[in-house]
Amino acid sequence: MNQALETFISVYESRSFSIAAKELFVTQPTVSVRIEQLEKEMGTPLFVRKYRQEIIPTKAGDVLYRQAIRMRQLWRETQDEIRYVDDHHRRIIRLGFSQTLAVTTAPQFLMRAHEQLADFDWNITASNSEAISRLIDGKKLDMGIVEKPMLTDTSIVARKNIASDQLVRIGTPTGTWLIREPGSGIEHYTNLFFEEYDVIPEHTIVLNRNDLIMTLVQQGIGETVVSKSMLPAGMPYTALNPHFQRTLYFLYGLGLDKRTLETTYDLLINVIQQVYPD
Repeated sequence: MNQALETFISVYESRSFSIAAKELFVTQPTVSVRIEQLEKEMGTPLFVRKYRQEIIPTKAGDVLYRQAIRMRQLWRETQDEIRYVDDHHRRIIRLGFSQTLAVTTAPQFLMRAHEQLADFDWNITASNSEAISRLIDGKKLDMGIVEKPMLTDTSIVARKNIASDQLVRIGTPTGTWLIREPGSGIEHYTNLFFEEYDVIPEHTIVLNRNDLIMTLVQQGIGETVVSKSMLPAGMPYTALNPHFQRTLYFLYGLGLDKRTLETTYDLLINVIQQVYPD
């Protein structure tokens, strides 16, 4: 991608010429020259320089940043396509896992895929269920596995039920509850748990990573609702009502070619059945 635009993105996000220079492994004068050249090409200032090295983006800078992010993504996608244009047997598969499945399923799947699907390369995204669904809907991912029933455009995305996952309550009752961020499958079921069990947390800590939640639970900070599949062997838990057994869903874009879909799906299901045998 254009060096000036990459430099602009770094300056915009860090609000600092010196930090951008360190991130890009160039000198600060080089950063200044690139921004000045870009401003000259645009015909307008992109930043307002203030005292003590403080910089503030102009309205033009805000517009350029949004477009530059899109251009960078398009450039990366174009590079990926060109890599495979002369090799019809190789494919890059953009696969998403919700946070829990990124821990319980993704490592084993990728080990198996490395051994059995030598013609495929993988671009893996771990995020919450809503984000994975949006990325597939927007054709930024080819397929994914999520933990929450999502509304999708059925003309673009198909959905299959593939397994069940039992949720449990763990932790020390301190009055503090550790909760996943909005959009997460676990957050959805945690709110249902609060309603059904008449729980009103005294304090809440919202986190977007399961590993942080598990660490805090093990340190005695509080309680959480989590997939039973996440628990270390021997860790105590409290079972919840039977309907706190959620369904796992496989989502995929309808434009995906049949060979890629079937090959990936078969291996995913094989791994899922080992992790979630019930």
